[in-house]
Amino acid sequence: MTRLPSSVLFLSLALAAAARADFPEQLRTPESKPPVAQGVEVVEHLNEQVPLGLKFKDENGKPLTLREAMAGGKPVVLTLVYFECPMLCNLVLQGVQKGLLQTGLQLGKDFRALTVSIDPSEGPDRAERHQYAMLLSMKGGAPADWPFLTGQEPEIAALAKAIGFGYRYDAPTKQFAHPAVTFVLTPDGRLSRYLYGIEFPARDLRLAIVEAAAGRVGTTLDRVLLSCFRWDPATRRYEMYLKSMIRGGGLLIFAALLALLIKLWRRELKTHGGASA
Repeated sequence: MTRLPSSVLFLSLALAAAARADFPEQLRTPESKPPVAQGVEVVEHLNEQVPLGLKFKDENGKPLTLREAMAGGKPVVLTLVYFECPMLCNLVLQGVQKGLLQTGLQLGKDFRALTVSIDPSEGPDRAERHQYAMLLSMKGGAPADWPFLTGQEPEIAALAKAIGFGYRYDAPTKQFAHPAVTFVLTPDGRLSRYLYGIEFPARDLRLAIVEAAAGRVGTTLDRVLLSCFRWDPATRRYEMYLKSMIRGGGLLIFAALLALLIKLWRRELKTHGGASA
């Protein structure tokens, strides 16, 4: 498991302001976090199984398990938000929607999406409104391709723990502190990739989806790109895998080319020398 530094987590500005007012300046250090942010972090559980038996309700109030919500044999883009979030959740969902549109992949055909509310007080009516707006902006896809789920605290907490999503309710502001992260799952519900922030480059989303599908979606070019790009935990982006090889082996490649040129040059000299004789 990889524990990520808190500096990569994007918390709601409203919550941060409220927490700062209650946190004495003399106790605040660069490494410390305000009380409301304690435990608000991401602990990666790559390749671990999401508990598919957890039960929620969809946007129509119909009970269903995560297994049913993810049915279809496609990789899944998962987001944990709450629908009355004043800022961060909307930014995450908008970033995911924008990035997915730019991938060229089709919702329902190449991948599915899933959004789960972390607020147990929210019900299907709010889920339905957000789902409608999201599907409208996606310009395609059926409700079953992107379920919006609500549930009870035990199920929400179990899912959040399984995927390493730390969140905390702040009673004074009646808001949740939580990280900005999106998860990409394999078709069988294993954690394949964590994408951080509120903007998601189309290349990263596309490669993450293709990777999670083990090459069963996308094009031949995507599979070639995956052989050239690797996920870099430091930059949290897909970076050129050959770049490090070129840096590390540049001198060796130059030496090999130089040796080849010298060999060809000598051979040419011998040929011309023999012809002259």
